[in-house]
Amino acid sequence: MSFKLSCKNIQKSFKDYSIYFITLIFGVAIFYVFNSIDAQSSMLELNSSKNEMVKNLVEIIGTISIFVSIILGFLIVYANNFLIRRRKKELGLYMTLGMGKGKISKLLLTETIIIGVISLVLGLIIGIFSSQLLSVLIAKMFETDMSKFTFVFSKESLIKTCMYFGIIYFLVMIFNIITISKYKLINLINANKKSEKIKIKNRFVTMILFILSIVFIGYSYYLLKNDALMQPDSKFLTMIISGSMGTLLFFASLSGFLLRVIQMNKKIYFKDLNMFVLRQINSRINTNMISMSLICIMLLLTIGILSGSMSLSNSFNTDLKENNLTDVTMVNYVTLEGNSEYDKDEILNLEERFIKDNFDISKYIKEYVQYNVYNVQEENTLMSNFLLKEDIDKFKDEYGDMFNLDGEYLRFMKESEYNKLMDIYNKENFRINLKDNEYVVVANFEKVLPAYNNSLKNSRIITINGKEYIPQRENCIEVTTQNASFKMNLGIIVIKDEAIKGSKLIENIICGNYLAKNDNEAEKTEENFIKDISTFYKSHESEGLYRPYEQFFTKIIMNASSLGIKTILTFIGLYLGIIFSITSAAILAIQQLSQSSDNKERYEILRKIGADTKIINRSLFIQIAIFFMLPLSLALVHSIVGLSEINKIIAIYGEIDLTSNIIITTLFILLVYGGYFIATYLGSKSIIKER
Repeated sequence: MSFKLSCKNIQKSFKDYSIYFITLIFGVAIFYVFNSIDAQSSMLELNSSKNEMVKNLVEIIGTISIFVSIILGFLIVYANNFLIRRRKKELGLYMTLGMGKGKISKLLLTETIIIGVISLVLGLIIGIFSSQLLSVLIAKMFETDMSKFTFVFSKESLIKTCMYFGIIYFLVMIFNIITISKYKLINLINANKKSEKIKIKNRFVTMILFILSIVFIGYSYYLLKNDALMQPDSKFLTMIISGSMGTLLFFASLSGFLLRVIQMNKKIYFKDLNMFVLRQINSRINTNMISMSLICIMLLLTIGILSGSMSLSNSFNTDLKENNLTDVTMVNYVTLEGNSEYDKDEILNLEERFIKDNFDISKYIKEYVQYNVYNVQEENTLMSNFLLKEDIDKFKDEYGDMFNLDGEYLRFMKESEYNKLMDIYNKENFRINLKDNEYVVVANFEKVLPAYNNSLKNSRIITINGKEYIPQRENCIEVTTQNASFKMNLGIIVIKDEAIKGSKLIENIICGNYLAKNDNEAEKTEENFIKDISTFYKSHESEGLYRPYEQFFTKIIMNASSLGIKTILTFIGLYLGIIFSITSAAILAIQQLSQSSDNKERYEILRKIGADTKIINRSLFIQIAIFFMLPLSLALVHSIVGLSEINKIIAIYGEIDLTSNIIITTLFILLVYGGYFIATYLGSKSIIKER
């Protein structure tokens, strides 16, 4: 009897709350899809570095899945709360007919189990088939052959999905039992007659709260503009609290403020059913201000995560080829003190260093260039003195303490070594021929190029050991000087060899190419080279051997690093973006469906006093549209301000088109939102038509 009644209740509820069931199914499917990455990638032939990327991605997705399960758990509990509130009168009728709270709890328990099993089974079926598309995406990102594609099923992902959702539904069952135990018969019978409790009726209070919300939000924006993101301290916490308070007060006061403003325009206020719609909004936004604030924050996170991940992903993929012009860069950050036999003014060249210690580097590298980087510690070689004051101030305003130029000296390298580097880069047109009193600046870090160029155009003079040097050209030579993931050359002064003789040596760098005919051979050579040199160092530790060139920046590592970051950011952005967007839209949809059900009698009264169906449907459409657009609109404002600041950090890694990413993200959200909005409107229209 209990099972049969539960099935009938589910069948009856499905018509009004199909959005909730569909969201559950999507949630299960998405959870399975993203947790099956390991299984999807296992059928692809990935090299060791790409396999390592997948392992890292699986670990990160696993951690995020805990957070995602909490979000979905919140959605399920929240939706169940609405469903129970919607059914108070029905539950009261059961109690009137003699059904005890225990039996009612058992009834709800059975319904929850049935809903859980149905959504879990359907979600897993959709997830298993949808996850096959993930193989295509992974193969495309890793540039692997799809000829061996087979249908993949992840047993581990299935178990994990069942376990997580089993825990969530178990908690929902406990929540339902506790909720039912607190209800009294009189409250259940009169549930539809109870008015909303939380209302801010005083218009003066709503005006004050609205002004306060603008002040709080404005202050959080002010802190954001003043580098709160770059300083995760009390300033950052204050920004978060201020922004959250402002958002909460905004929704707490908006309905009263909006009502007051529109009432001033009688033509709009008394047109069609606008007065009814505004009163409906006024009675609901106040009571739903917490959920509206949470939805706004979730939408902000959706826009921020998707836009930010796309921007970072794209920035790590730009100019990778131009930043890695040799197979390997080996860097020795020189500290001459205490280097035993290598404690001397000049660093031994590569062959002398390794041959002396019986390590044959020619087995791995066919050609190389070695060059040194120096500090010339003169007063006018400080960066703060070389660059123009207005450029220094602009740099500080934009980046704060991220790049502190105070006390930093310019870096120098010899003309002869620079030209050798250009030779191995096959960039003959970048070679230079300096006069005795000339220098050039080599840099490719986008944000510092204008500052250097301004100084060069002003013929900034450098004085070394009493001799003046002038720029040979008015612009920087834009080229890298070592392998990197992005344009990171902050600037090197290239000058005649004799000019920096005896200067402080700070780096000894080798750029070389492997003895390899193709990419596969290069990977194997690199693997053996790094392994053998590490073994060599370890075997000589007891002899006190100085360990140079332990920093390796290779083309393979840079490509793998860039691809790894891009992959992780893409999957995390999609995973969280989809979950946040469907959760936000589902909560709003459930709210509006529940409210439409509660307001059936009011719409019936409107029909009785002469309002036709077309006007009623239009008023319903406007009401639902306002509820959907309010949190999205504020989230968009927050995200535009926030992402403009985040862009400063992202732009360090390369120029990005943030506007396009925000537009793409917004279109994605509008697509999800639009689908839920249309479904909500159609569902609500069906509910209010019922007699």
